[in-house]
Amino acid sequence: MNKKLRQCLALSGVAQAAYMVKQLAHHGMVGQDKLNTLVRSLFITNPGTTEDVYGSVSRLNLGMQVLQELLRKEEGSLNSPDVMRYFLSMLHLERKMSTHPSMLTTIGESLDTMPHVDLDDPDLANHELVRRLAKLYQNTLSTLPFRIQVTGEVKILKNEDTADRIRAVLLAGIRSAVLWQQSEGRRWHLLIGRKKLERQLLLLMNQVHEIH
Repeated sequence: MNKKLRQCLALSGVAQAAYMVKQLAHHGMVGQDKLNTLVRSLFITNPGTTEDVYGSVSRLNLGMQVLQELLRKEEGSLNSPDVMRYFLSMLHLERKMSTHPSMLTTIGESLDTMPHVDLDDPDLANHELVRRLAKLYQNTLSTLPFRIQVTGEVKILKNEDTADRIRAVLLAGIRSAVLWQQSEGRRWHLLIGRKKLERQLLLLMNQVHEIH
């Protein structure tokens, strides 16, 4: 997989997280398989390939569709001002975090010392693990001056389980943002290199269709 494809895959991880935050904030529900994919990505710290982080390209099918709408700047069924805001906010927060090496170390060590995590478990993103990830987000990224403001249904956002899942998804989204930076992705690519990214994204999406 070339560099541009790796960038697209990582951005699709951020886009999937952004869409899932919106879904959780407004409806309190997301697909367990999609939540598992993002949570799984947090524990793959030394991947052989970018695909290894997510398990397969097809597991980010939703994220690729969301990213396509974001790149086209067209409001559609998957894109909305909230999704775009969460997407850009996660990229921005990753940049803020990168200036705090001790925070990166804390996050890495905390993930390493969590009780045994079975990455193939269909109930990977269970209540207890999500709660731990949410606490990790609160103790680290939430302490930075820039904070992601999540809007939605007040009653839903006040639900502790939903709030924990949102924080866990944001943590995973920022992990994808780190992967994007490691693939030499830069913010200006989203401005002047948008068409090139979109072409690479179509290649990725075609790979998924070929698999099926």
